[in-house]
Amino acid sequence: MTHTLGGARPALYAFIGFVALTASCFATLPAVAAGSFQAFAVPDVPVDVTADTAAAARNIAIGEAQGQAFGMLLRRMTLKEDRGRLPRLDGNSVSSLVQSIEFSEERYSSTRYIAKVTVAFSPNGIRSLLQRNNIPFAEAPENPILVLPVFNGALGQANPWWNAWERQDWRENLLSFELPRDTASGGPSAAEIMQGAGPWLENIGRRHGTAEVLVAMATWDNSSSPLKLVVDLRRYGVAGETTQNVTFSQMTGETPEALLTRAARDIGSDITTEWKRYAMIGQGAQTQILAIMDLRSLQDLVAVRERLARAPMIKSASVESMNTHRAMFNLTVTVPPEQLGGALAQYGVMIDQRDGDWHMAPRR
Repeated sequence: MTHTLGGARPALYAFIGFVALTASCFATLPAVAAGSFQAFAVPDVPVDVTADTAAAARNIAIGEAQGQAFGMLLRRMTLKEDRGRLPRLDGNSVSSLVQSIEFSEERYSSTRYIAKVTVAFSPNGIRSLLQRNNIPFAEAPENPILVLPVFNGALGQANPWWNAWERQDWRENLLSFELPRDTASGGPSAAEIMQGAGPWLENIGRRHGTAEVLVAMATWDNSSSPLKLVVDLRRYGVAGETTQNVTFSQMTGETPEALLTRAARDIGSDITTEWKRYAMIGQGAQTQILAIMDLRSLQDLVAVRERLARAPMIKSASVESMNTHRAMFNLTVTVPPEQLGGALAQYGVMIDQRDGDWHMAPRR
């Protein structure tokens, strides 16, 4: 590695030496195995088993919970069209993939065991299983999507649209959706949010640790039969603002509450499917990309390296070269290059192609 220092001051020499050492260390490190404990865990699987003894019932319940969690995790990570090809394993094979088990709300009788079981699987074990079976898969991003449900112009917990989102069980969903802990008193009105209140939305997203905010404004349309729910969706995130309008018609025998619940579930499912297609691993050959990063500080360099290590679509990342102003990263990616920007944005890294070169920076 060659560094041109010109007439740099002595202090700058020390800085450059440290940068060079840092780059040298980075270049020798493969990407850290991606996938957090939570990404490969299925929480609160309910079990209720009766056997000759409580101990026997508990052992049976563990096996049942592991099997249910295994199926839920694979469905969460894959597309619907691949569900018929998912591997079916016996109990011992599933157990070999389990990393840990946690129990809550345990209740016993002499012959019965009731509990909720959280099962965490080995990330590398699950990845290898799907890759051996040639099944593309996606891994959950680090942060949930924050949802602001606006109903008939009202934002807050006292509306049925908010309650519909609150009722959702996202355990089989790759993405998780979170409601705000408060509606930020003193913030803009619902109408102002829909017209565009970017700084406030960015602030509330930051407070909740999310990279994306989904504003879902729902209104009833009862001008004709059947009853319809019209939803104006606006997503604000690192990739900018996107809008969509969707309509849900009431089914025969469906209550308005059930219609709201179905609409929230389908919106979450559609957004998740879109994310999966962006972040799908195993669809084709790996691609090598050289990405330029302008250096503002060593902290930025370290932050990008750590974020890349957590992103499952980055097979490896190394610093090829560096000077005082920029670093050149060599990335091995497992998603099509045109999908890389949207996928990495969820992990706090901005990357795009300009004038034939890839440019990368940390999301601030």
